Amino acid sequence: MFVEPSTVIIGGGPAGAVAGRLLAAWGHRAVILEKTSSHPARGLAESIPPSARKLLGRVGVLDAVDAAGFFQSTGNTVWWGSAECRVESFGNGRPPGLQVHRPALDRLLLQCAIDSGVEVRAGARVRSVTLDDGRWRVEFERGGSRESLRCEWVLDCSGRSGVLARCFRLHGHRTCALVGAWRARAWRLPDPSHTVVEAYDRGWAWSVPLSATERQVGLMIDARSAEGGPRTDRGPRPDEGPRSKAQGLIKAYHAELERTAQLRRHLRDATLDHVWACDASTYSSSEYGGRHVLLVGDAGSFVDPVSSFGVKKAVGSAWMAAVVVNTCLRHPDRQAAALELFSSWERDVNAATAERSREFACAAAERFPNPFWTARAASREPSAMTDERSLRDALRQIQETDELDLALNEAVAYERRAVIRDREVVLEDAFPSGIRFKDNVDLMALARLAGRYRQVPDLFEAYQRANGPVPLASVVGGLSLLVAKGFLIKKDVMRW
Repeated sequence: MFVEPSTVIIGGGPAGAVAGRLLAAWGHRAVILEKTSSHPARGLAESIPPSARKLLGRVGVLDAVDAAGFFQSTGNTVWWGSAECRVESFGNGRPPGLQVHRPALDRLLLQCAIDSGVEVRAGARVRSVTLDDGRWRVEFERGGSRESLRCEWVLDCSGRSGVLARCFRLHGHRTCALVGAWRARAWRLPDPSHTVVEAYDRGWAWSVPLSATERQVGLMIDARSAEGGPRTDRGPRPDEGPRSKAQGLIKAYHAELERTAQLRRHLRDATLDHVWACDASTYSSSEYGGRHVLLVGDAGSFVDPVSSFGVKKAVGSAWMAAVVVNTCLRHPDRQAAALELFSSWERDVNAATAERSREFACAAAERFPNPFWTARAASREPSAMTDERSLRDALRQIQETDELDLALNEAVAYERRAVIRDREVVLEDAFPSGIRFKDNVDLMALARLAGRYRQVPDLFEAYQRANGPVPLASVVGGLSLLVAKGFLIKKDVMRW
């Protein structure tokens, strides 16, 4: 007997596959509607940093990713804001990063979802999503016939196409990516496993290896400067055939590559296989969720690729979405809090990555005062949780003191805010304005421990015993924030 799914997921990329896998593993019926995949030759290479391993483990796919045999990387080689080369190593003792071909990664994650009990309907093109007697009806075409599913929740994981998300889209900087696939017996690089990044006068370039002999090299330029040259749409102009269009794209790619100072040198002994263009413009959303709909991963926002955060962000968004849906299905009274937590997370992640990209743009603009860089350097997001000077002063105070001697400020009025515990959203105490976590540190837990220890190393060890491993810098940063905001104060101030 057919049982209606609790959740229909539009899109089977990393976000859709991970969200579906988690929901199925937690006892919910989920169906993924997956369009026919694009040609694998146009699949992008992407870097996954070692910091993503914890998240991949949390969503249950780390073993499968490790077993897939993706090319391993030990770091990055960077020319940015300076002619000097900067080598960023992931460090001894740390696991390597992974260089993945997105079509291969997408297939792997989708298989993980299928293995967990998710039903995937391939070749499905969604035509409408409407309310039908309190439930969503998703209509789609597949194999020449029209089908429909009714469900409680719809997750838009359709990426840039944004089946539902495009109605809420806020556009950022328009960027065109010109991408070439290269082959060589050996690469002229300090470390051939590295991702290579270079800023130049009209944009920036990246080079990601997929094997010891294969690399993709992308050139990120202002989309307006590409108009009239390479096109990112699907069809030729009326006066140009596919052959002339391809030749024009290759010519534009080589012309842009010649503007780089370093990457073009490293490609002298390499052979170009093919070139394509794609849209890499950034965007966010005015809303990320509501009425049993969530905009997940790249459907909700697309972060600047310079952040190297794309896959990690998509998987994190999928995990959040699965937790929210699981909570709402089991505890409908928590729905409002769960939806707000998801939206806040999406907004905060987008703001943080935008600020990081802006910092990169500022460094590049100092050397290349081109509109590409000056416009991106000027687009600053609102500051996060506290003023930078107060935070620096608090950090200096902690570093210079012999003993912490801190206690919770009794004048602080706590708020009830949503947090994630295991696979559910629950309501717990938070500091004013909902401040609860920073850099994966539970600030409430840290504040309650701070009054019991006078030395930072002792507090750090106690926090790790109670809450799991985090970097020392994150704990010190969290402590600085608590002091800067006045949530922790000196005990002698309390006595006075």
